[in-house]
Amino acid sequence: MRRVISALLMCIPLSALADGQASLIDGKGDPSSAVEVRWAGDQMRVDFPRHASKGYLLMQGNNGYLVTNISGQPLALDIRDAQALAGQLGSDKAASLSSYQARSVSALSPTGASEVVAGIQGQVYRLDWVTQEGENRQDQLVLSDAPEAQELLTMFDRYQTNLTGHADPVAAMLRERGLGILRFGDKFQVASLSSTTPDTSLFAMPAKSGGLNDLLKSMIQ
Repeated sequence: MRRVISALLMCIPLSALADGQASLIDGKGDPSSAVEVRWAGDQMRVDFPRHASKGYLLMQGNNGYLVTNISGQPLALDIRDAQALAGQLGSDKAASLSSYQARSVSALSPTGASEVVAGIQGQVYRLDWVTQEGENRQDQLVLSDAPEAQELLTMFDRYQTNLTGHADPVAAMLRERGLGILRFGDKFQVASLSSTTPDTSLFAMPAKSGGLNDLLKSMIQ
């Protein structure tokens, strides 16, 4: 799950917001790795079915939250505090995004091959890039100019901006070419994607919200 989200965060183009729903899985197609994403306007919710009891991510405008459950009460934590608590969503240690974010892009080249992902025709590209840690990497991407693909990744771009505070060079390149991502190497692929508007009640904020200090206080009461 962490690999799916982290890979998405480094490759998001900006485009007009719309409504939609998607299911993402890892590159091996393991159903248990599913991540469910739903968005409407400037709101987004990301659920992790395998770890449903641990919480979900919620975006409201430019604000991001981790909604979790403490002593039977839902609590919304600021997303930057939630980053320090990444283990809540299935990882034994805090997620490190640096190995999935690009410092620079060396090349993005079409291979001439095509691939259908989630019923959408895409073109296969080879991406050569350098991580924030200075490691050279090469991955195979399936890209598409389908509006749904661009809109899905637009929402993750907003999440990335909230979490990291900076844009990504891969995102900039994709934006220039008007492309969205259907598959990123063996890290993630889109399993389903639609423009269906989700139930707006899914984006409701819990009555209680706060920061990390609020969580720690609630845990010791």
